[in-house]
Amino acid sequence: MSPTRLQRRREPSQARGRQRVRALLEATAELLEEVGYDALTTKGIAERANTSIGSFYQFFPNRDAAVAHLVDSYRAQIRKYLHTAVRQQFKDTRKGITADWVGSVVDGLSALYASFPGFAGLWSGGVQDGPLRSHAEQLRAELLASLEVLLGEAFPGVDPERRHRCLLMVVETAKAVLFRCGTASPDQAEMMREELKHMLALYMAAYFESDADDRSAVFTGT
Repeated sequence: MSPTRLQRRREPSQARGRQRVRALLEATAELLEEVGYDALTTKGIAERANTSIGSFYQFFPNRDAAVAHLVDSYRAQIRKYLHTAVRQQFKDTRKGITADWVGSVVDGLSALYASFPGFAGLWSGGVQDGPLRSHAEQLRAELLASLEVLLGEAFPGVDPERRHRCLLMVVETAKAVLFRCGTASPDQAEMMREELKHMLALYMAAYFESDADDRSAVFTGT
């Protein structure tokens, strides 16, 4: 789809317009969760947002543009979460990769993704087919890109190619295991999630070893 079909018609300049855009995006998210992409319509979005179809078209040219901007907001939330999670771990303590940290990140991302209406299954690869697939891939790409930047800052001595290979395998492994958890019994799913955290921690620690000398300028800007 061409970029122009995903661009807003105009940016709201007043508080009332910004509130209307937020209402339209919230309506888009709710309907994605309730009826799915195929049944999503601009008329339905406008009705759920308690506004007119004309008001919808003031800001978005079509439903895909509304979905794309919704996904952009999800990407921003992923970046914000990871910046907090990674920087808190490494800024002051200079700790290496630990199972507790990996576990907290996996749990945090799982909870964050579950809060994205219409995309609840994207962290584990549950959104695999149809028009939403490309959007789900964008969000997973955001996860990988943010991890690469932040761990590159935290561990500047790690070769970029090695860092990319490691984090790509981390994301893909987590996606596969968490997708399997969705079809397992509660006890088995819990066991698999815990083992995933330990496995990823050991794997990542082999790539991102704690080295205070190499990391003396981490997040300090020096």
